[in-house]
Amino acid sequence: MNRNDWRSLMTASTAWRAALTVVSLAAIATTGWSLYAVARHYDAPKGIGGAAVAVFDGAAYACLHLASEASKAGRSAAGARLATLVMTGTSVYLNIFHADLIGGGLAAALLFSVPTLALLAVSELSWAGPRAEARANLGERPYRLPAFGGWAWLLAPRRAGRTVRQRAVQHIENAGKTDLRNTGPSPSRRATDVLRSRFAEMDPADAIRIAHDAQPDMPPAELAALLVTYGVIVDAVQVALVLNGRPPSIDVDRGDQGDADGAHHDASQVPALPPVTKTQAIIDAASHLGTGATAADIVAHVERINRITVDDSYVRTVLSREAKKARQARGDEGVGQGGGGYA
Repeated sequence: MNRNDWRSLMTASTAWRAALTVVSLAAIATTGWSLYAVARHYDAPKGIGGAAVAVFDGAAYACLHLASEASKAGRSAAGARLATLVMTGTSVYLNIFHADLIGGGLAAALLFSVPTLALLAVSELSWAGPRAEARANLGERPYRLPAFGGWAWLLAPRRAGRTVRQRAVQHIENAGKTDLRNTGPSPSRRATDVLRSRFAEMDPADAIRIAHDAQPDMPPAELAALLVTYGVIVDAVQVALVLNGRPPSIDVDRGDQGDADGAHHDASQVPALPPVTKTQAIIDAASHLGTGATAADIVAHVERINRITVDDSYVRTVLSREAKKARQARGDEGVGQGGGGYA
């Protein structure tokens, strides 16, 4: 998060706290004055009237705070919310009673009681975000109404209603099973799990080559067993076929520095083997697969083993040319053996 994003986040948070503070102070002042007036109506001392305001408003806001903390922690806030409703309901009743005392009617009743109800509504809405985040961390998935759109409800209201009800029942039936499975925060993924998912999306031949580069001295059977642990299901024969498709490498070890003075310390460079051509790869594939193999089989084999892309027509051309060469070679041998030459 850069500086501008952080500054925007802090500005939004500050604005929200300022708005909530204004609503809270307005609700406390309005309902507090109304409750104080009711207490003074019954000839209660000024101190007792102030204490009544502190009891009703203080308990209600304390319950609001406890409910908010419970929602953030993912715990049930039913008790704190119920206590908030009781204290708020009592305060609203006394505000309406105060409006009757002064003959203010409905307007005065709304003026004295709505600030408390507004604070309760704003607090309830502010719990939604932390409560949803806490439930998501616990693996819970709250039910959401499907968004069918207005036309769907207008054209097929009964079908839409039945669908919503069926999904709600299904969510309720599966909620207990989900809670049993998700009794704590989801564990972090191990490196093996991450690599297993990567290898699952990879070509098995590429996975074999990567494993061989990491463990060049490991025989095909052990290399296949290692790949199986990462979710790549291969056997020793498949590993050997993929690795044999690579040009063999020759390692030359230099002599020790303690050799005799007349010994040659620098070994001659061994040139790399030439790459396999398309023709040779096709001939090798045809020899490996046998006479019953089709051109498509040979194309697939060459692409898998030699990483060379050819098409069916080119395969048939190469095989036809090699067959012609073989027939000519057999004809030449027959002429040489007969000794008669051409007529």
